[in-house]
Amino acid sequence: MGALSELTDPSAIANTADEFKVLGRDAFLAKHGQQPSVRYFAAVNGMLIDSKPLLAVAYGYQHPARGPLSSRLFSGGEETRKALKRFGIELTSIASEPPARMYGEIPDCPPGTAFRDRREAFEAGVHRTTQAGIAGQAGGTQSICLSDGYSDDEIQGDLITYTGFGGRDANTGRHIADQRLEKGNLGLVENYKLGRPVRVLVKESVLTARKANTEYIYLGLFTVTTWGWGKRDGWKVLIYQLRAVAGESLIPDEVATALTRGEDVTPPRRSAHANRIIRNYDVAASVKRLYDNTCQMCGTRLITAVGPYSEGAHIRPLGIPHNGPDTLENILCLCPNCHVLFDGHALTVRQDSTVMNLGRPTGKLRVVEAHGLNYDHLAYQEQFSTASSGRAAGSQ
Repeated sequence: MGALSELTDPSAIANTADEFKVLGRDAFLAKHGQQPSVRYFAAVNGMLIDSKPLLAVAYGYQHPARGPLSSRLFSGGEETRKALKRFGIELTSIASEPPARMYGEIPDCPPGTAFRDRREAFEAGVHRTTQAGIAGQAGGTQSICLSDGYSDDEIQGDLITYTGFGGRDANTGRHIADQRLEKGNLGLVENYKLGRPVRVLVKESVLTARKANTEYIYLGLFTVTTWGWGKRDGWKVLIYQLRAVAGESLIPDEVATALTRGEDVTPPRRSAHANRIIRNYDVAASVKRLYDNTCQMCGTRLITAVGPYSEGAHIRPLGIPHNGPDTLENILCLCPNCHVLFDGHALTVRQDSTVMNLGRPTGKLRVVEAHGLNYDHLAYQEQFSTASSGRAAGSQ
């Protein structure tokens, strides 16, 4: 049982339970730097207490010179159950309906949350499949899981190089066919196009190179920065690069170092009082559908190897000081060139839909009735653009 065998004092458990009751769950976990349990809890005096934090903090009560026991030094499964049983405490499994398929962060599962196995991560909603490495569809991917045995996947600093699914022999792991740009593979490309984040789950052994480490660590949100084709065993494979989202994820290299040393995973630095912009990625998808990925300014419709490509461009920028809404009335469907020129304050739109390029008329903005475009946002962008470039509004 290792370090847990040194936890023998029932009063340490009682004191921990009393502190949990007085502080409340959130404050208790925050004070001791513990991660919340997802499914397994200890039933103590009519309360359900997060099982591993209970034992870790109780260890510190019994051995104050050492402090709380690192939760990395014992498992949340049978080892925790046996330790609690010595104090007459039962380990309770909270079976809950798994969250619906969703993008972005999962409530009550911050980066650094550890799961006993893939099933537990599935039930928490972090990775909604117990077998596949990609949880996603052609329209978008919600999460990926890095497991050992996939030598193609690499971690370097805050970057992850990830190989798509398919084309492997289940027994040897070698590629025996080309991978296809479909389902979750195509979904990762859609995430790249929309800037939509992906949750990343990783088996601990991938980080520590120790086969005995079988838990799974949720690293948080990552964005797909590039994608393309490569070759493995003579077959075509899809290769993606993902970067950790600052404040919303852990850096894999740092997690690997902590786990190898037997330390707790440090949560990402983020303020509980910070205002964060939550993008509604369905808005960008909607405006693209309205215009069939055709630029509203120049009429360009780009066709790539995975189909048509366009970009959703916010008119009044999100966040301080502009505080533009993330709604359909404040977004345009543009080609990459026009998007860059629009964000770079070269392109503006007049009230009569005339598109201006550095003050010179260059065409008309196409607007369908279903768009519901708010021209006040375009007027704001024009005023902001002409002011920032030193040009007077209406100059020729």
